Amino acid sequence: MLLIGRFSLIQVDIPQIVILGAGVSGLRIAKKLKRELRPGEADLLLVDQNDYHQLLYRLHKVCNYEYAEKDIIVPLKRLIKDIPLKKATVETIDIETDTVKTDKGDIPYDILVVAMGSHPAFFNIEGIQENSETLGNYEEAKRIREKLFTLFSEAKQNKKQPSIVLGGAGFTGIELAGELCDCLPRLYKKHEIDEPEKLFTIVEALPTILPGWDERLIEEGSEFLKRNKVELCLKNPVSRVGVNKVELKDGKTLTPDLFIWTGGVEGDPACGEGFEIRARRISVNEHLQQAENDNVFIAGDQACTVNLDGRPMPPNAHIAMMQADVAADNIIAMLRKKPLKKYKFEHAGEVVTFGKGYAVGEIFGINLKGLPAKVMKQFIHLWYLHSIGGVSLLLEYW
Repeated sequence: MLLIGRFSLIQVDIPQIVILGAGVSGLRIAKKLKRELRPGEADLLLVDQNDYHQLLYRLHKVCNYEYAEKDIIVPLKRLIKDIPLKKATVETIDIETDTVKTDKGDIPYDILVVAMGSHPAFFNIEGIQENSETLGNYEEAKRIREKLFTLFSEAKQNKKQPSIVLGGAGFTGIELAGELCDCLPRLYKKHEIDEPEKLFTIVEALPTILPGWDERLIEEGSEFLKRNKVELCLKNPVSRVGVNKVELKDGKTLTPDLFIWTGGVEGDPACGEGFEIRARRISVNEHLQQAENDNVFIAGDQACTVNLDGRPMPPNAHIAMMQADVAADNIIAMLRKKPLKKYKFEHAGEVVTFGKGYAVGEIFGINLKGLPAKVMKQFIHLWYLHSIGGVSLLLEYW
């Protein structure tokens, strides 16, 4: 900025705020800063490898028999017309020189927001990364769908019932399982293949599906899966994976034609080695800053925050949105040299869908199942659309 005085021109540097990731938290931070920063107070730059915003909480729907692309992604130009976007892949972050290194060149920053989401965690299981499909983004979801449909086309020719194994019975795995409960019977019918006694198998290291959920909701979900011919192989972690082979801890070996891994996530490895890691994510202080660099904020799936008992919280969209608001407020406070806010975990609840026909959940301490849970899930989706794009996006994407 140039300040024109009576006798001279004075150059004033404007802080550069770089936001990595246009997911739930990154997009929300960018829009809040654009809305609340004063003219000339800071420059914003949003960096993402895609030119669209992914509704990650709906990725599982890609694996059903039918889906619409607009139910999964929204073009970023539709959401951030007045915020500069650089389409680039982050390679590493150099916190010593305040520089983000990307495949499109280096990006200097004064304040950095790391909100690049999560990637599948493989827990050093031999062969699992090379021999499994994952559900971490839209492209991966489309690849699962393509392999699933190809598998059934080949099965029709071979007269062989496909074998499918799903690794991980957490939130993502169970929502994917629900879509498969809808999709697979239709594929068997379409290709005129006799439907087997079990549609597919879920393997899980812990004793239940949906670990940490209310026992009654776990039981409801388990019964739904069993009614839909899903085999549950619980308390039996995956020990090794090969081509069309999944070995379990108890010695049992499965031979799937398709193995999908949803057993856990970790922060984006592009962050580099300068960050303290806890529970496979970046450790943050009470203001959501990286411990030793107060000009670096972490939000969303990459931030390791804790609940009231001090335990790391699993990543989800609601937590990402709460963190985004606190991080944006604290960036503004830092620029204006005001006290920073503390992030406090608040549990609103979650709803998990089992395909189009069933859902269970807990919202503000109230357990829901069946139609009330389905209605709540749809309400949450519509509310989110409104939060990122207003009434026009809500009406367009409803």
